Amino acid sequence: MGQNVSEINSDLKIPDSLSHKSEIRIYQGGGTTTYSSVFVMFKDDSDKWSSHFYEHFNGLEPQVIKRQLIPISDSDFVFQNFIRSYALDLPTMSKINWKLEKRNDIIIDEGIDKRGKAFKKYYASSTFSTTVDGKIFYVQVRAHNRNNSFSYSSPDYYLEEYPEVDELQFMCEILQIVREEFNIWKTE
Repeated sequence: MGQNVSEINSDLKIPDSLSHKSEIRIYQGGGTTTYSSVFVMFKDDSDKWSSHFYEHFNGLEPQVIKRQLIPISDSDFVFQNFIRSYALDLPTMSKINWKLEKRNDIIIDEGIDKRGKAFKKYYASSTFSTTVDGKIFYVQVRAHNRNNSFSYSSPDYYLEEYPEVDELQFMCEILQIVREEFNIWKTE
């Protein structure tokens, strides 16, 4: 993310590491703005769920707006949907970049070299679609004595380009849970 997660956490007054047995954080940032936002959902020691949405404006004087969120469905159900969407297992996007390429035909390079000898070489090639000014989502999750963290850049865009990639499907599913249950990060 453009802004350092530790700096954002410091401004939000939350620890860098997940401190609850069941917790998910989703940081949204990127693009050319100094704005980022963070969704946090956790179960405290008394088994009570809390959900918050932070808006972070990083200027000369950082500004933070914090809202408490209430999901449409039961919080246990919502959190289990995050787990069901493989939040504990998803790799970071850089690990699946090879899936985000469209394979082209083999390129044949043939001719005569400087010594007059004929040659023929074959090259594999691929095409990769990219977006310049997208949103980056960084996810941290802890549940069932396991932790995971991963990030995806413009997952909605890439899912449109590569609908067969299951990691993109699950990342977008996680975002859809947040959008539908908490009415944040709605897409246009």
